Amino acid sequence: MSNNTGAPDHSQKANLEAIMHVPLEISVELGRVKLPLHTIARLNRGMVIEMNKEANAEVQILANGSIFAKGEVVSTGDKLGVRITEIVPPAARITTLS
Repeated sequence: MSNNTGAPDHSQKANLEAIMHVPLEISVELGRVKLPLHTIARLNRGMVIEMNKEANAEVQILANGSIFAKGEVVSTGDKLGVRITEIVPPAARITTLS
């Protein structure tokens, strides 16, 4: 229960603290495309699948399959990274993950 100030009580804080340590899978979606089965069956190494987005378009960042941010792909040395450009407000992020 919340107290009269609208602040969470001790048990709510403890519950929130506990879930803050739950690991989530973060994934980045570059784009989507639907292909007929015969096209997929002919795919070979080295072929390129063209996505539905422009080369410099924002990508979607997902936590356990739920979109929580958008970003741009960057190089971090020899690895790829994503710079966050837009993020869902914290309260809405928790709601989308439930």
